[in-house]
Amino acid sequence: MQDSIPSTPSWVALSAKLPIPKQPNKGISDAQKKALRVYASETLPKPTQRACAEWFASKFRRHINRATVSKILSSKYEYLDTGFAGQNKRPLASRWPLLDEALHIWQQCHEDAGFPITGPLIQSKAVEFWRKIPQYKDLDPPLFSEGWLSRFKQRHSIRYHTSYGESASVPTSIYTEIEAIQAICDQYQPSDIYNIDETGLFWRRMPNGGLSSKGSPGYKKDKTRITLAVTTNASGSDRMPLWLIGTAKMPHALRKLNIPALGCVWRWNKNASMRGDVMEEWFRSFYRHIGSQRRVVLLLDNFSAHLSALDNTPPPSNIKVLFLPPNATSVYQPLDLGIIRNLKHHYRKKWLTWMVNMIDRGVDPTQRMSLYYTLHWITQAWRRDVLDETIQKCFIKSTLIGPSTNDMNTSQSEDLQLGDLYSQVTDRLPGTEVMALDEFLDPPGENLDVDEPDLSDKIVRFSEENTGDCDGVHDSEDEQDEYIFGPPLNILSRVEAIEYMHKALQFAQHQEGITERDLYDIERIGQLFSRLQNDGKKQRKVDDYFRPKID
Repeated sequence: MQDSIPSTPSWVALSAKLPIPKQPNKGISDAQKKALRVYASETLPKPTQRACAEWFASKFRRHINRATVSKILSSKYEYLDTGFAGQNKRPLASRWPLLDEALHIWQQCHEDAGFPITGPLIQSKAVEFWRKIPQYKDLDPPLFSEGWLSRFKQRHSIRYHTSYGESASVPTSIYTEIEAIQAICDQYQPSDIYNIDETGLFWRRMPNGGLSSKGSPGYKKDKTRITLAVTTNASGSDRMPLWLIGTAKMPHALRKLNIPALGCVWRWNKNASMRGDVMEEWFRSFYRHIGSQRRVVLLLDNFSAHLSALDNTPPPSNIKVLFLPPNATSVYQPLDLGIIRNLKHHYRKKWLTWMVNMIDRGVDPTQRMSLYYTLHWITQAWRRDVLDETIQKCFIKSTLIGPSTNDMNTSQSEDLQLGDLYSQVTDRLPGTEVMALDEFLDPPGENLDVDEPDLSDKIVRFSEENTGDCDGVHDSEDEQDEYIFGPPLNILSRVEAIEYMHKALQFAQHQEGITERDLYDIERIGQLFSRLQNDGKKQRKVDDYFRPKID
């Protein structure tokens, strides 16, 4: 019986049928070996070695013989089946941690902005950073050799491939690549075209740029930055939960909080950045969310964390992953064309409103602000405030799903409302020099803009502040946790919550314009609280307060 050749996965080359160019003699990565083992174990009926070799060639555009297939599928590489590729070989820690951290932040900033990164460029930047780090001023600089470069790349999972689907046959013209992506997107409905992108957020940035009326050190500003990973489809009908990445495993302000119920995911690492392991988890979550029945396309930028994560978590055949061309994401990535900006503006509108209320009560907003409010406001803005129309216009503006439009301006009434609200806050800040509204809404450095002339100095300072202990992260017991991430909340007991719902119902019952359906919604929440109050003690029943369900 002739071996059947599996169909080429949807995320492989746009031109997979073209002849495979002769490859230089180089080793097969653990990620490639793992992908082959996954294919061989999960494909039914069980593929032959010939079929495995042909699948490997179609996926990685590289020929291997049957002996190599047999070796990769042997027990020698069983360790790849129980974790991420290469995790059995932990890279050695850097001898120069400040340099290593600064260089990695710089590399991420440039990749996130779409700039190509090369080995010589990393080596050149390492020399520059070494001269800027005061702790190293009396030390002889290391030789930034190819061996040093290889170890740096290994520690941070840096791989210099362009994107899945690119080969010698793929045109180098950005416009031609975009046309190819457009042709693929034309085969899908807007509801089946997804985009993910990351952005920074100064979550408690004040109009005067400070953090506290106590005059906190300036370096604490960077501790208030988190990363958001935003994902939506082109119609706006499927906005996936936001992924928020901070520097603490579980800040006091988030303890016991039902984070999934808010519609978000909390993750953490040293720099509050999207790393490969977090991205792998995101990919698996996305695959589960889509399931096996829908055919969708996922658009994302050519960021190293995306590339390495996709190597370790290849998508199923019903999900096509397309990378946007480097240096073009600001023009063609839908989320970058107004969706994320609109989301942040809605968040800051809620932050300004809360500031006014706190100041009027004689309370310093920075002493009460916490990540709890950030999660609450940003998820609320994502679910309710960002309009489907805004998302649709940005996808259209990207030209990926239709003719371009420049009709993306925020309404004048909303701009005026934000301006008035901002003035209310700044008028209440005594004797401080405030920043312009535009700077508050879109603060410089929130994404560590690679065009900033002093970016290198900022990165060096940031790495010095965040590289100290062995992990470089804050756990929830950190003595500065409350200062950095905000105080814990005083949560009502269940009995108190039921009593407050009773008072809320009484208030609503005496208001004009409240409908029977509105009252029922309040009652339904009260009934939910009552079910939670099931500690075995005899309590006053919520039914004493709330009416029977409306038919």
